[in-house]
Amino acid sequence: MKWKASAIALAVSALCSSPVFALSQQSLNQYGDSVALSYTVVDNTQDEWRTFRAKISLNNQGATALPASGWAIWFSHIRKIPTVYSDQFVITHINGDIFKLEPTAAFKGLPAGQSLDFEFDGSDWQAARTDIMPNWYFVSDHEGATVTALIQNTSNRVNGKVPVKPQDELAFVSDFTNAKQWKRYDAPSLRDAYDPFTAEQRFERNANLSHLENVVGVVPAPAEMSVGNGSVTLDSDWVVVYDAGYEQEAAYLAEQLGITAAPWSPTAAKVIKMGWGQVNLNSRSLWSEAYKLNVDPAQGNIKIAAADAAGAFYAAQSLLQLVDNGVVPAVQITDAPRFDYRGFSLDSSRNFRDKETVLRLLDQMARFKLNKLHLRLADDEGWRIEIASLPELTEIGSHRCYDPEERRCLLPFLGAGPDGTPESNGYYTAADYREILAYAKARNIEVIPELDMPGHAHAAVKAMEARYHRLMAENQPEAAAEFLLTDFEDKSDYLSVQMFKDNAMNICMESTFSFVDKVTGELAALHQGIQPLKTFHFGGDEVAGAWKNSPACQTFFANNDKGITSPDQLSQYFVERVAAITANHGLNLGGWEDGLMHNGKVYPRAAMANAMVRGNAWQNIWEWGVGDRAYNLANNGFKVIYNHATHFYFDHPYEPDPNERGYYWAPRYTDTRKTFGYMPDDVFANADFTRAGAPITKEEVVASAGVKKLERPENVAGLQSSLWAETVRTSEQFEGMVFPRIIAMAERAWHTAEWEANDAQSKPLDQATRDADYNRFANLLGQRLFDELEADGIDFNLPVPGAKIEQGILNANSPFPGLAIEYSDDNGANWQVFDGANPPAVSGNVLVRTVSGERTSRIATVK
Repeated sequence: MKWKASAIALAVSALCSSPVFALSQQSLNQYGDSVALSYTVVDNTQDEWRTFRAKISLNNQGATALPASGWAIWFSHIRKIPTVYSDQFVITHINGDIFKLEPTAAFKGLPAGQSLDFEFDGSDWQAARTDIMPNWYFVSDHEGATVTALIQNTSNRVNGKVPVKPQDELAFVSDFTNAKQWKRYDAPSLRDAYDPFTAEQRFERNANLSHLENVVGVVPAPAEMSVGNGSVTLDSDWVVVYDAGYEQEAAYLAEQLGITAAPWSPTAAKVIKMGWGQVNLNSRSLWSEAYKLNVDPAQGNIKIAAADAAGAFYAAQSLLQLVDNGVVPAVQITDAPRFDYRGFSLDSSRNFRDKETVLRLLDQMARFKLNKLHLRLADDEGWRIEIASLPELTEIGSHRCYDPEERRCLLPFLGAGPDGTPESNGYYTAADYREILAYAKARNIEVIPELDMPGHAHAAVKAMEARYHRLMAENQPEAAAEFLLTDFEDKSDYLSVQMFKDNAMNICMESTFSFVDKVTGELAALHQGIQPLKTFHFGGDEVAGAWKNSPACQTFFANNDKGITSPDQLSQYFVERVAAITANHGLNLGGWEDGLMHNGKVYPRAAMANAMVRGNAWQNIWEWGVGDRAYNLANNGFKVIYNHATHFYFDHPYEPDPNERGYYWAPRYTDTRKTFGYMPDDVFANADFTRAGAPITKEEVVASAGVKKLERPENVAGLQSSLWAETVRTSEQFEGMVFPRIIAMAERAWHTAEWEANDAQSKPLDQATRDADYNRFANLLGQRLFDELEADGIDFNLPVPGAKIEQGILNANSPFPGLAIEYSDDNGANWQVFDGANPPAVSGNVLVRTVSGERTSRIATVK
């Protein structure tokens, strides 16, 4: 009850505060410039794991006192704040991650040159810098209008640009210097095993990697590949000649190589022959996406044979990877994909990814033979696709600003500041979206749009409320209610995981299903003539506690003919209604695993009218006993995408370091090696550590699983990785989180490695072979592919190198042999290239970093 007592005391104190004096815009701007705010995580372990202690400091660096009243500070905070340890301030939760800090009567102002601080408790923990959101701002009411001013030192812009590195972007957050700050919990039964890596620990982690000379290969690895003697050299005289039906693929290859393409000609010399051909692999004749590639120096030509255009396209990608300054080694490749579904889900709702970023992503997806872009276009924090007949969806739902009523815009969630930012605001126009579709189609990539519902729908809910109010003001009550998602009389008291109070569509209102039908139909129309829409992904998130006190639901419970009498039955009802709507549009249905089950029980597949229903299986925290959900869905007739958070959630950091970007709720970190090591043919064999860092075995996970075996392996459709964008604001940050991990996921989605465990065959993991295979993969990236990504303008993640000093000699290594390393022995004043063949003599502390082009990694200190 401690927090309740504190809250009551602060509320009473606030009522007794001194008279409020409004501040003008000029005054508020002055305080935004001169008052510096800092945020410090003090102790995550103060009561084992339940709450953490943090501190806010205010420093008046100006010439004028901050007044005792007349202002508030609004900010984003991803954790609840149950207790404030000060009688001078009260903090109130508004909605979502938005909070308001206000002075009480006990606060007498902050004189110029003075500072103060106070502590508070937050729920759970904050063990990384990016847990704290930027762009805090003052708010004041002045002459009947509300004015706002950004607290400038909390801005995440430096010289107008958002930095890539968290310590540069979030400089107002104090450094994490001790274990109480970077560990999440400390309880007898739950100890956080993770500390930030030292340079010496990184060196040991990289110790089994070695530089391979003259490495030749393709990523993803082909099913069969042999390297012969000699090579061919491409020049401007070469021509891509093609069979009918392969025109686009030939033109693409010719454009990439800077040569020409022409119809098939048997007399042409210096040719890359692209045409139809049967592909046999493992005594089977393959068709979809399979190809053969033969680089023949003796004949002086290159031959591509494929049974379909997609196979020819992937042969072209393999060939392009083999070209080195115009020289192509003699190889013979026979290849086909492991899975039909090889996807990536892009969250453009939390923070917006512009069209150009999506197009660059599509280029790289094509390079690594991924064929599904799952595009999340709506969530609580944003609606990102133009629906012409419902303009409020983008007029309101795609923009954030200070508007407590959310009539003009959404609240500035996720640290968007009082006016929003280019990263928080934006949407795809119909023309933008159709351009994305055309670009994807040309690269053999299917776009699967997602509009999350019925939960995670705050943006849609508020947009349709704005539409309702507009049309009611125009005296059009029937039109106003047509697509309304809100029961205004609903008194249900709930809070979503992201702390929203109003983010659930009301399932009991028929207008909700009119809305679903409308947006589904409009999306299908956008696809027409380019890439017909095949699958609508409805997300499926639900919100516990929603609809319990909704009059609309009470009426529905009393009058429906489906036997629905309680809120617990509504989610399945919603899924079946959405399935019927999408089936009526001729579409398949996609959903996240929790949208297709309730309390561990899978909904009946037969009740869904779609020809196919796919489920993204994501929740597999091993010690929670939920790693069997993928098998459960597959065994019950759903097509399953392995989207497991432990290996494929790229919003997680690369290292367990507070200066790495990302949330860390599933594993503490996911590096490229971990993603590479995923084994689809034995899900439980992927168990390695609990999220606290304790070792866990397959046997322990199987013992706790309700479903222990995959009985219908034919229902495993493929793999997908995801990036959720709460902490990822810019394109540069996005690309750093995605690359190179997405390349490792592509390897597993396309290629079955001989070292992998296979449950059906009782085949265990071969660790030594896996390590050798990863060394091959890491060398191809470090020596070849990173240069190509750099040339394409992709800001892939640069890992911190490993290093150690022995007897005065510096040794350093990288997770990707071939990636350049620099060191400094004068505290960063000058940097020199590290040469492993001639390691330098050093003294004192040395700084190390990796480098690519003009970009550098975080810096590590070697002692």
